[in-house]
Amino acid sequence: MSENTGFQFTDDAVPRAYEEVLVHRMFEPWAVLLLDACDLRPDAVVLDVATGPGTVARLAARRIGRGGRVVATDISRPMLDAAKSKPSSSDSAPIAYVESPAAPLRVETAAFDFAVCQQGLQFFPDRSAALGEMRRALKPGGQLAIAAWSHIEDNAFYAALHAALRESVSRDLADRLLAPFNWPDAQVLKNTIEAAGFHQTQVRSKALPLIFESGIAQAARALEATPLAPSLATLPEGTQLKLKAAIGANLAPLLRDGKVSANMTSNIAVART
Repeated sequence: MSENTGFQFTDDAVPRAYEEVLVHRMFEPWAVLLLDACDLRPDAVVLDVATGPGTVARLAARRIGRGGRVVATDISRPMLDAAKSKPSSSDSAPIAYVESPAAPLRVETAAFDFAVCQQGLQFFPDRSAALGEMRRALKPGGQLAIAAWSHIEDNAFYAALHAALRESVSRDLADRLLAPFNWPDAQVLKNTIEAAGFHQTQVRSKALPLIFESGIAQAARALEATPLAPSLATLPEGTQLKLKAAIGANLAPLLRDGKVSANMTSNIAVART
């Protein structure tokens, strides 16, 4: 977008916005919750599928300590580059970053105590195959932990952004924001995991607040961290200005004391091989 709109939608801005806007406020708290659902132990071997910028991998590495090992996979080279650029603490397990799709996974068979996937499974073209690959990678008795967002209506911040997009751009472009929320049913998640050969499956719905302490302008940058960003960059300036106004109007009900605040809701599933 041009300078007078207040937004920056460019290809190279996406990983930066993801890190600056979403990791600390959203993905780190959810990573803690996901790992809390595991029976993670010192010196374990952990597989993190769709690691993105390595948020879950780094937290897991700290929890299992220097005697453990983490392998973090992702199909996106820019995300892996971002993950590798972050420093690791001396008391953390080493992390190996591997460029790989979810199926087939370029990792060893029966080598891992835990396999985790935070907000990745719903994006995979073959979810059953991806779950089958995680099962292959796990040792007998290994544990799986998956997080997938619930309905967009249960995630008011993104529901507001989607409404703003629907008011401003084509429906096809606006509805691309629904991709993270396209697998919201807890029972379907449970059934798919069990069909992949897992057992003792439990799925719980959890909610955590998402807070943008600097208000609407900061919150609006969340769109820069989505795959929509390059397409939004090509919109005419008038459409971009219309979108900015619609974002402000739709986020206004979430504004309290200068902060944009709303709960995010996700299903968290754990299972055993």
